[in-house]
Amino acid sequence: MKYKTVFSALLLMACSSMALGQDEQTATFSITLNDSDGVPVDNGVFLFEPQFEVEAHQMPHQESAIMNQIDKQFEPHVLVVKAGTEVTFPNADNLFHHVYSFSPTKQFELKLYKEFTAEPLRFENAGIVDIGCNIHDWMLGYIVVSDSPYFDKTNNEGESSISLPQGEYTVRFWHPQVDGEKSLPPRSISVTADTQVTWTLDTNIIRDDGFDSGFGDY
Repeated sequence: MKYKTVFSALLLMACSSMALGQDEQTATFSITLNDSDGVPVDNGVFLFEPQFEVEAHQMPHQESAIMNQIDKQFEPHVLVVKAGTEVTFPNADNLFHHVYSFSPTKQFELKLYKEFTAEPLRFENAGIVDIGCNIHDWMLGYIVVSDSPYFDKTNNEGESSISLPQGEYTVRFWHPQVDGEKSLPPRSISVTADTQVTWTLDTNIIRDDGFDSGFGDY
C-alpha cells in the first residue's frame, strides 16, 4: 500500500511537471487594434506564420465552421478558418437565400434554400473568399482561409488574444475595408512571454452595422 502511495505521488509530480513544461512553451499574444482616428477596429484578422517547426502536439485542431444567415446578413461577417476546414451555411431566416462566390480561392453556388443547412463545403486553398447572396445584394461576407493554424480576429472592442508556441513569427493583417499589406504591413515578432501590444492602422474604418435597403422580407 505504501509503495502504491509513493508511486501515485511520483506520477502526479511527473504529470504536473509535464503540464508546466508545456505551459512554459506557450505564451499569450494580445493585440488592441485602432484605426487612424483612435477608434477600435473589429473584424481585423491576424495570421501568425511560425518561422520554426511546430511540434504536432502544439498544433490546434479546428472543427467544422459555420457561416450563418440571420436577419438577411451573414453571421459572422468575417470567418477565419484553417485550410482544409469544412464550412456549413445554415439559413436561420424564414425566406430564401442563394449563396455564391466568384472568388478564385473558392468558387461555389448554394442555390435557393431556406430554413435548413446546405451541404458543407471544404475550403482547401488559402486566400480570401468573398461571398454574397443573389437575392439580397447587400449581403456580403468574407471567409479568410489560412495556411497557418494560428490566427485570430478582433472583437467589437478591437481586441485579439491568442496562445502561441514560443518562437519567431511573421504576422500578416487583413480587413475587408483596407489593403492589409499597406495599412498594416507584415511584421516579425518574437513570442517569448505574455505580450500585449497596440497597433494602429494608417486609415480610418467605417463601421458596417448592416443594411437591408428597406426592401423588407423578400
